Amino acid sequence: MSTLTKIFVVLMVIFSIAFTMTTISFVANTSGWKNLAEDYQQELKVVETHMRSLSAAHAAEKTAWLDSRNSKEERIAELESVQASQLAEIAELQDTVAGLKAEKGDAEGLARRLSNQLQVAQTGWKEAGDELDKIEKRSMQLERRNLDLNERVNEQTAQIVVLVQKQHLLEQQINILRDESSKVAGGGRAATPEGISSTSMVGVKPVSKGSSVTPIRGRILEVQGNLATISVGSADGVREGMVFVIYRGRDYIADLEVSDVEPGLAAGRIMRAKTMPRTSDMVMDEPALGYAN
Repeated sequence: MSTLTKIFVVLMVIFSIAFTMTTISFVANTSGWKNLAEDYQQELKVVETHMRSLSAAHAAEKTAWLDSRNSKEERIAELESVQASQLAEIAELQDTVAGLKAEKGDAEGLARRLSNQLQVAQTGWKEAGDELDKIEKRSMQLERRNLDLNERVNEQTAQIVVLVQKQHLLEQQINILRDESSKVAGGGRAATPEGISSTSMVGVKPVSKGSSVTPIRGRILEVQGNLATISVGSADGVREGMVFVIYRGRDYIADLEVSDVEPGLAAGRIMRAKTMPRTSDMVMDEPALGYAN
């Protein structure tokens, strides 16, 4: 036998065995087909019942899912609306932030300028403080000097009172002699103290002639605004309310109405000033001078 024939015989034997086994299995399975069909029917009923329950459960789940989807869609719509409003607010806030940044830049520039001005002011304050210290030291020196002068004034006040009384007596005698001389001469013009005449003092006209009032003379010690201090006081016969004429050389300056009096000093208000008085200007009481403005 050839090889091909041998192969063919072997294949035929194998196919025969397989067919025999298949036939035997088929016959064995089909012998209880009725029982198998009944089992299948029972299982089918169980499966149908299960499917109906699953279908009902699925329908319920589907309904719940649809409801959930609808609520979620509504929620999404609400969130989208909120998102739109928040985007609008964000845009407004961005504009506000841009404005605030611009204001911040301006404020920083202003702060730098103010800082520079503050440094300049601090430098000025330091210089002013140094100058103030100098002024305070000078003021303390002047106060000490003023105290010394007050002590000297107090010491000389008693002597001045005695001398003033003597001077008053002598001036009364002089005035009497002047009156007698005027009568003898036929009524000549009375001379005023220190050579000041009624025609030489600018801005002043005579009130009376041949006055016998004892003059009170002094000078300006200090001027502050419209107030002035003079070098004569109650020891010289100065009283509150008296009016003194302030003059410089032959020029009328102003009037001074006395408001405060001390033994060696007096102070008052400057009135009808043609120019501002200054220290060392001369003063004389108005009745004794015989002038009024």
